[in-house]
Amino acid sequence: MTSKTELNELMKLQGKKAQFILDLTQNAIVTHDDFLHIIRGGSPQLRGPQRTFLDNIVRLGLLRNLDRVSILPDACRFLVALSATCDLLPFSLFIHGDRLNNTGKDPVAGGAFADVYKSQLQGKWVALKRLRVFQADGVENVQIGPKFCREALIWKNLDHDYVLPFLGVDSQSFPGFLCMVSPWMNRGPIVTNKGGPDVDCVPVMIYEIAVGLQYLHSQNVVHGDLRGANILLDDEGHIRLADFGLAAFADGPLVPTNRAGSTRWMAPELLEPSSCGLEAFQRTFASDIYSFGCVGLELYTGKPPFAEEIFSEGGVLLKIITGDRPKFPPVVPEWCCQIISKCWSHIPVNRPRTETIIESIAQFVKRKRPRSASFGRDPAAKRSKFD
Repeated sequence: MTSKTELNELMKLQGKKAQFILDLTQNAIVTHDDFLHIIRGGSPQLRGPQRTFLDNIVRLGLLRNLDRVSILPDACRFLVALSATCDLLPFSLFIHGDRLNNTGKDPVAGGAFADVYKSQLQGKWVALKRLRVFQADGVENVQIGPKFCREALIWKNLDHDYVLPFLGVDSQSFPGFLCMVSPWMNRGPIVTNKGGPDVDCVPVMIYEIAVGLQYLHSQNVVHGDLRGANILLDDEGHIRLADFGLAAFADGPLVPTNRAGSTRWMAPELLEPSSCGLEAFQRTFASDIYSFGCVGLELYTGKPPFAEEIFSEGGVLLKIITGDRPKFPPVVPEWCCQIISKCWSHIPVNRPRTETIIESIAQFVKRKRPRSASFGRDPAAKRSKFD
């Protein structure tokens, strides 16, 4: 991770050698915290063969720069780059042994690039996300491989209460296709074509979305497509950020230039970079913040931005790049209008960071909530991947 020459050599690998490096890197990412604890004299809960193996690696001096701040983001970035180049995934991502069953023949949902099917894994309902290109020889295979690898690996290495869990990759349910597997969310997205949530629930939802987005940014990940349809509710009513099809790392060579996205939620610099004084298209933390502001409005109205003002996507695009923003209906409280307006700044560097947004939400909302009330999920609560 510290030698460009060695990394460049690794990026040339194919076949079994590439598979070995992918597996090694993914395992290193998963065990990183354990290594740190061992080096610092902790991790008494680690026992048996795994502890012996990790102790031997530490004793042999095979670890370097383990506590460097950017080591994990660098490892994740390298993992995605190598996977996309060699068109392979780490072995540990695949679901082995437990065959999925009761898989529906028809998709229950879908977007521009994927269909979602309902199935069962270990007796619990799960969602299968299947990209809409058959994995066969030809141009499509070249285009779809890197996209699937990037989304699966970025999503796999995210772990937070407000992020939809990634359970693995299924290669058996649909021959010729790979599917990403996640827990089934019965409540679905927070906003549907029938409308949004109860207004009284919105402040806490906005807070949880901000906390989830803060986590993504702390992992150097830009969501890239933040909108109501991509934010789900779990059985306890807490939000789960989902759909990482346009997600990317905030910097480095893996920033995709694909301009796909949902126009009404896209920041002006993504629609026309020159309108914001920028030279090139790039998804950033700031573009996520702009989309977050759109989600805040969407939660209160139950409709996409500009829904009552402009019907054509072309008209919306023109409004956004010229600096116009949706109007606030009376249902949106003043504290939320203030936060959203700051998120909608035309100049990306003028938009607030997630930390500032979280502080602002707490400041405005707690004035109207009883002292005993609190935001979000109890961080000490334990949960399984299926919760």
